[in-house]
Amino acid sequence: MEIIQITDLLDGNGSAAFRPTVMALGNFDGLHIGHQQLIARARALAETTGVPVSVLTFSPHPRQVLGKGGYTHLLTPSDEKMRVMQELGVDIVYVVHFSLDFAALSAEDFVFRFLGALLPQTVVVGFDYAFGRGGKSDTSQLKLLAEQIGIDVEIVGAVSAYGDKISSTLIREKLSYGDVRLVQELLGRPYSISGTVMHGEKRGRLLGFPTANVEPNDPYTLPKNGVYLVRVLVQQTWNAAVLNIGTKPTFHDDHRRTLEAHLLDFEGDLYGQTLRIQLLDFLRDEKKFFSVDELIGQIHADVLEAKTRLHTFSGISY
Repeated sequence: MEIIQITDLLDGNGSAAFRPTVMALGNFDGLHIGHQQLIARARALAETTGVPVSVLTFSPHPRQVLGKGGYTHLLTPSDEKMRVMQELGVDIVYVVHFSLDFAALSAEDFVFRFLGALLPQTVVVGFDYAFGRGGKSDTSQLKLLAEQIGIDVEIVGAVSAYGDKISSTLIREKLSYGDVRLVQELLGRPYSISGTVMHGEKRGRLLGFPTANVEPNDPYTLPKNGVYLVRVLVQQTWNAAVLNIGTKPTFHDDHRRTLEAHLLDFEGDLYGQTLRIQLLDFLRDEKKFFSVDELIGQIHADVLEAKTRLHTFSGISY
């Protein structure tokens, strides 16, 4: 998959560097099953015309640049987004540096000066796609303008689950409840967090449950504090684990959130390694214990419950 970074308005001068594609437009934070349906439609159209399928997306998130709440933390940081897009069969990803200047483009400038220079034969967008200054132009305006310069526009309808339109906002809401099983349904894959193992307090080893203190590599949207059944990718091998997300209230009074993973029956040095963690199920809320023995007893129970639930997940054995 080819990744092309775009930092300036093309103004029609750089078109020689691009080739005809069928292009999916959107930010695609989450790359949930609604996004996947849109990309699949673009891929199907590309196959019928014999051109590559491309995606046009933005970095940083437009809402972050515009100061709108909720998007300082992401569902799919750049590396994760690129990995999933490659799995979805995307040939080319155009990553546009989103700035206040770009946000100020009129609808006409976005289509005629920018989009047209990328040479898409067809663009595929969701029904609620908005663009242009203030996000005031919709799909009907996009279709009207694009067809003036020979670009077809195909609009994909909403994808729903349990009566709700699937969206990044809905997924964030479900994460805030710790409902990672439902999030997996909405994403079409487990929610993932990648991070580096750092030296911590080493308290888990003293308790008999050594843990990897994981520092996320990007500003992920984290689920609510609690204990989760997860699997962890270590050097191309998946390992079942129990993950605590929270503030460790038994030992601390501050509110700094940490991620600590206890890999079941794993031995080895993980310091400095990058781990990919997939959240499979919520086990319990984080709580403060009144003694170390009470905490150890609860960890034993957590590990037992994790091993029991592993059997409900295909492709994972213990």
